[in-house]
Amino acid sequence: MKILDLFCGAGGFYQGFSTLSGDTNLGIDIDVHALETYKLNHPTAIVLQADINNLHSQHIVEELSGTPDIIIASPPCEEFSKANPDSQGSTAERIYGEGTAKLLLDAIRIIGDLAPKVFVIENVAALLLDGGKEIIKREFERVDIDNVEFNLIRAHQHGNPSKRLRVFISNIPLKPPRKSSPTVMETIGDLPSLDINEIFNPGIIIPNHEIYPLADDKMMSVRKTRWGQGAKHFRVKKRSLPNWVRLFPDRHATSINGLSRYVHPYEHRLLSVREHARLMSYPDSFVFVGPIDSQYNQVGESVPPIVSHLIAQEVRAYIE
Repeated sequence: MKILDLFCGAGGFYQGFSTLSGDTNLGIDIDVHALETYKLNHPTAIVLQADINNLHSQHIVEELSGTPDIIIASPPCEEFSKANPDSQGSTAERIYGEGTAKLLLDAIRIIGDLAPKVFVIENVAALLLDGGKEIIKREFERVDIDNVEFNLIRAHQHGNPSKRLRVFISNIPLKPPRKSSPTVMETIGDLPSLDINEIFNPGIIIPNHEIYPLADDKMMSVRKTRWGQGAKHFRVKKRSLPNWVRLFPDRHATSINGLSRYVHPYEHRLLSVREHARLMSYPDSFVFVGPIDSQYNQVGESVPPIVSHLIAQEVRAYIE
């Protein structure tokens, strides 16, 4: 089957679908570093760096050598994030405005043009508020698609070590089976320590498992931070939100987001990119490339592979 992956990022969403496509998938994103990661981990994939807002569907058909059977998409959701200080205005103003939220309309446009057997769009659940659900239904009706399902999936209820509520908009119902998920230390506890003794006595090298250097004042804040507390805070709409939260060792991690960082339960440091990746259910064989902050963002802005695998299984069952 041919698979089109819009706003593909590093490839977390496609990770679950890779067994369905063989070597006939196309990943499209504007972020060159994310595409480098995508291509490294899916070497047979076709990747295209492009602004999807300006991309014609016929170009996709030419790159993929045909129309896709499945389209998956993760349009940017920053404008709906509670942690975004610039998040303001109604849902309609955001979707029909000049920010990145309007890229959802391009995903719908391309789905309407290419008419896949199955489509799945991932986004934040807040997209459905304030009339968002009705807007989405109306935009799909414009491209002659009447059957639209809104599937709310909480990743930690399906085996993911961190919490993550997302809506998956599709033309089929998605009801992945539930599964208990491991705690933070059950997930990252077997990785090599990154304290000072480990730095001078390196053992097994794990990809993306490196210490993030901190200035002395920031290190002092980290040392004082207790479980569940943030070493940093930022203001959003008269509220103070914690960042650099020290994770509880025996609980699920809080939502792993692109711009957020987290403090190790026991060591006085930020989690490594690999630890972020493990808390998002990525295998250690999945390697992230690019600048270090880009690597963190690639992990936090993706669909957990364990969730994408479950969704892909339902899509396979529907098509077969």
